[in-house]
Amino acid sequence: MWLKALGFFLLSSVKFAVAALPIAVAFNYQEALFISISGGIAGAFFFLYIWKYILEVWNIHIVKKVEKPILKVKVNKKKRQIIKLKNSYGYWGIVILTPVILSIPVGAFILSQYYKNEKLKFLHLSVVVSIWGVFLISFFEFFYDQFF
Repeated sequence: MWLKALGFFLLSSVKFAVAALPIAVAFNYQEALFISISGGIAGAFFFLYIWKYILEVWNIHIVKKVEKPILKVKVNKKKRQIIKLKNSYGYWGIVILTPVILSIPVGAFILSQYYKNEKLKFLHLSVVVSIWGVFLISFFEFFYDQFF
């Protein structure tokens, strides 16, 4: 039972929306809420601060060692999509979409990379993860009881 809970905790820390259905089926309502929300918040904490650290190390050790003249930034399809997402939805759109559409690591990377001055990133992401957790677990609990 604890191993299953740990597995779902780790799954919801990475891909929150995917983990909601199996959690809702395998555990009762309170356990499912606790496991999914705590896993999502732990993932948000871990990935927000690990990306911040990785970017700092990258900028200090890698970028400063390169003595080449500044070249034009190479733009590829992935970077273009991230910038379009950032410009279209803004800070709050990325925070709201991170648990369900984007994964928590991708959303944390975008927030760490493009919104460095936002001090309450973790708090905002935690509140949104909690709201989405209550909604998804309640939705799956209701429909699972209705149809299965």
